[in-house]
Amino acid sequence: MKTLIINGSPRKNGDTMTLVNEMMKFLDGEVRIVHTYYEQISPCVDCRYCWDNDGCSINDGMQEYYQILDEVDNVVIASPIYLSELTSEMLRFASRFQRYFAARCLKKGNEFKLKKKNGALIIAAGGDSRNLEGRAIDTANIMFRHINTQSVGVVSTLYTNDIPANEDKEALESVRELALKLNKLHNKIL
Repeated sequence: MKTLIINGSPRKNGDTMTLVNEMMKFLDGEVRIVHTYYEQISPCVDCRYCWDNDGCSINDGMQEYYQILDEVDNVVIASPIYLSELTSEMLRFASRFQRYFAARCLKKGNEFKLKKKNGALIIAAGGDSRNLEGRAIDTANIMFRHINTQSVGVVSTLYTNDIPANEDKEALESVRELALKLNKLHNKIL
């Protein structure tokens, strides 16, 4: 089993990564993490190259992740929530999924080809509003749809200003269970 974790947090030891690290302890197989804040990946510039061609006109580190996205069995999106949304660097990375939207929706006579995957969402927030995670979950689901991924669960640690993720027993247990669910779903396919 292969899993790609797309981390949208700038803090490599923060609340989001606490849950990611806990999940990784229980995931079977190979796990690869892309830290969007530290990759040299440009955003989509709407050049529309992908409307008529395969791939993307921007030749940067994203080319490697396009290949990985077609090889992995699972994709985990992990991000803090800023202003009720996934981080800007996560959205910058996700903007490059435009090529998949074009292949699926805009090209005539082309069959969309990208391996089906299972997905999971991990979010952390220190906010003070109700339903602060709703918009971020909706955005993650759009991302999953573009990369042919079926979401199988969400784990959140909210109000981390009061209870950090490493003390959020419910979130820690939920992320373990979600990792085991991804393992089980993969083993079902075999």
